[in-house]
Amino acid sequence: MISAYLAGVIPGLLLPWVLIPLRSPVLFALLPVAPVAFVYARLLAQGRTGHALAVATLWAIAISASTVTASVVLAEGASRSIWHADAYRDEMLAWIATGQGAEGHIRIFLPRVLGEYALLLLLSAGTMGAGALLLGGVLLGYMNAYVGWVVSHADPHVHPLAAALIAWPPWAVCRVLAFIVGATAAARWGYPRWFSRGAPREPVLRLLGASVALLLADIGLKWWLAPLWRDFLRALLGASAGIEAGGSG
Repeated sequence: MISAYLAGVIPGLLLPWVLIPLRSPVLFALLPVAPVAFVYARLLAQGRTGHALAVATLWAIAISASTVTASVVLAEGASRSIWHADAYRDEMLAWIATGQGAEGHIRIFLPRVLGEYALLLLLSAGTMGAGALLLGGVLLGYMNAYVGWVVSHADPHVHPLAAALIAWPPWAVCRVLAFIVGATAAARWGYPRWFSRGAPREPVLRLLGASVALLLADIGLKWWLAPLWRDFLRALLGASAGIEAGGSG
């Protein structure tokens, strides 16, 4: 079992450092996902749902830590290797500078979150979780590139780990967990229907309920805390990143 965890998680820890210099968004999206998708699907097929959840969660942590760190060290390469990285960074900086944009307005961000969640469930049910991991990897990629940018441009008196934790707000953590648990519920639902018709149909409502609860926590925390978090980010970045002028530095 330890070897399964290592096979799923270690590539997520190492590959960003290899792939960012290649400046290929396609490779960055696909290669770190392939090993964990194989391990994850195999664990689900064996009925080891808890292990599948653990592998996916550890992989998300590993690839996030690695991508953030690599984005700090290889800044220009990250912006060219990770799909949507520049656009998302500029969107976030515009919100930090002006308060305008999706991050602080529920009418804008709610349809996006619900749409991504619905797509994730559909992909996971139809691909034993592989499609959901691919979608999650893409979303994590540009989020982590933005976090790396924040760490690079933060007040030098703030420890990089503290800067990263500010850039990764609590609602985003809830969303990642909601997506992992929801994808696992959908994959468990889809497995006996599409991949192994003789397999027992295990109940998934508890998993799905936990996922929805985490998603509601994500939405509620973001609605409540985003204005306060914007102040934290403005203080963290300040004029050194062009925040006062509303630019991206």
